[in-house]
Amino acid sequence: MEKVDFDNYADNYDEIMNNQLSSFEDDVSYFAEYKIIETKKRLETLPNKILDFGCGVGRNINFIEKHFENAKLFGCDISSKSIQQARREIKNATFFELGNDLISEKFDLIFISNVFHHIAVNERQNVIKDQIIPLLNDNGNLIVFEHNPFNPVTRYLVATCPFDKDAVLLYKRELKRLLKKNNLNFIGDAFTLFFPSVFKRLRPLEKYLKYIPLGGQYYVHFKK
Repeated sequence: MEKVDFDNYADNYDEIMNNQLSSFEDDVSYFAEYKIIETKKRLETLPNKILDFGCGVGRNINFIEKHFENAKLFGCDISSKSIQQARREIKNATFFELGNDLISEKFDLIFISNVFHHIAVNERQNVIKDQIIPLLNDNGNLIVFEHNPFNPVTRYLVATCPFDKDAVLLYKRELKRLLKKNNLNFIGDAFTLFFPSVFKRLRPLEKYLKYIPLGGQYYVHFKK
């Protein structure tokens, strides 16, 4: 399977995302902010430094700043063009390119959203061990959101998305197994994104649905 080059989508990434989600959601930023809110709920203490790993053009950064006002924000990605665009358009964070930019920082929270399904199956373990864990502070939190393969709407969106041509979805149990192999401490997991914004008043019900594999995505939470 040919690897998707996100440099080819940096200029119109937001447009593609908006078109993809517009049939299901009027407010396409809802899903991004939703995951930041859910992330904050998981934490016992607020982090001082946060990394959005696989940040792309930086769609999540403003929402991270909104909900973590006093944290220093960072983003990283393998796409140099995406990082260049993020640096031009977003001034409230520091961005670095994985594999090219040297970084000495370690983070209290690493947030990863819909990245692992783009990583080749045989490379996922090495990415965790060599690229993610070295960036995590002792006792730091790692929260990963991924697409739920059980959800038919999610599968349709992935199948029709231009930059998901190389996507190999992974089940929650697979992602947990990968992370546990690296001596990380499991904190919790749940299926999430059950309701679009029009039904956001129903979101308190999600705590009763979190083990039902019908949410659009899921998260796993580990600590170092």
